[in-house]
Amino acid sequence: MKSMQMKALALAVLGLAGMGMAGSAFAVCPSLTTTTGNSTPGGGGAWTSQSVGGGAVMNITAPGLNSSGCNLVASVGAAPLANVRAFVSDTSPVDEASYRARFYFDISALTLTLGNFQTEMANAFANTAPGSFNTDEVQVYLIGGASKALRFFIADAGQPSGFKTITQTLPASANGHYYVEIDLTKGAGSSSAVACNHGDAGCFRYWVTAEGTASADATPTGTYSASNAGWSGITQINLGLFGTTANFRANNHSVNLAVDEFDSRRQTFIGQ
Repeated sequence: MKSMQMKALALAVLGLAGMGMAGSAFAVCPSLTTTTGNSTPGGGGAWTSQSVGGGAVMNITAPGLNSSGCNLVASVGAAPLANVRAFVSDTSPVDEASYRARFYFDISALTLTLGNFQTEMANAFANTAPGSFNTDEVQVYLIGGASKALRFFIADAGQPSGFKTITQTLPASANGHYYVEIDLTKGAGSSSAVACNHGDAGCFRYWVTAEGTASADATPTGTYSASNAGWSGITQINLGLFGTTANFRANNHSVNLAVDEFDSRRQTFIGQ
């Protein structure tokens, strides 16, 4: 994430900022140059790259979520393979020790009746990790079930697996539209579910909110103190649909997961 730079996205907005100063740029909805394979740049030219494969379909449609012009939609397609994927990537972060990101998502078209109906929507990762641990610093999964949820996997050297798992039930929503925001700081945290604030060593905070519901920096949905000093800092984030389970693929042929209004920053709260 390069200080004081910004770039427009097909997903409506990406703000890149340093020193607590934020910027954003709204984009005219482009068309994807391809719906299969790897492309650079991606997302109709707005992202660093994109990857579509395993039978997945990705496109940009209008209107978008939250009154935006357009959004990115991804589906597993009619005959998905185990490695089905449709995501865009942003590689502008550079070993970020403080990283905040927010995006909207729409699950109204998906079948998510059981907990084993799940897909990864986002992962933010570093160049290097300590020992044999994964370089992912944050993973965000959509989880089905009677109470649909987001599941976060947070890099934490204090956990035997190298990850802390946090499951957050989605609040009620009239239209299946939500937004999620994460705030991650690098440092030697306590590896425990204790209250922490932005800038505290190893602090992970998150907001999971129905579209149209106000949120505030001082009142995150949850916090966790992680020991993540050994990771080199966020260097890339992927957003879309990937890491699906067999039951998710079997029950969601050719229906869309939509994501929109991605915004990333170093310091300032983003909100809706």
